[in-house]
Amino acid sequence: MTKKDRWIGLGVLGVGIYMILETLTMNYMNLMDDPGPVLLPRVVGSALALCGVGLVIGGIKATPKEEKTPEKKAMERKMFTVFGALVVYAVAFPILGYLLSTFLFLVGTMLYLANKRTGAHTIKLGVASAALTFALYWVFTEYLDVILPSGWFV
Repeated sequence: MTKKDRWIGLGVLGVGIYMILETLTMNYMNLMDDPGPVLLPRVVGSALALCGVGLVIGGIKATPKEEKTPEKKAMERKMFTVFGALVVYAVAFPILGYLLSTFLFLVGTMLYLANKRTGAHTIKLGVASAALTFALYWVFTEYLDVILPSGWFV
């Protein structure tokens, strides 16, 4: 933890409190045992607020900054690369569709983060990515009735 974490924690705490307050103003049809559309935002807002408090406390207790070791620099580079891949995934999602963009994202990030790069390992990653992509597609379309984008090429 660093001293900057307390400021990040205050921001996360603010977003969490804002989410909770926004759910208090939502109008929806009340049913007997149905929590309505406010349950998930309240849970997420509460979790964000709790994490924000943890970051603030950790930032207050932080020790002086350490020098960056090559391992930490490599981990930061991986983190920013995966974040960039996530941004590319979000942009490619409506263009390529769920199936292709999710499969490519999973294979790409798993290969990038893997320590082994053998042919058998690459095949295992491809199979695992395809299985996860299709399993999630099946759950979202069949059970949750979510329409996922098919992309421009379908």
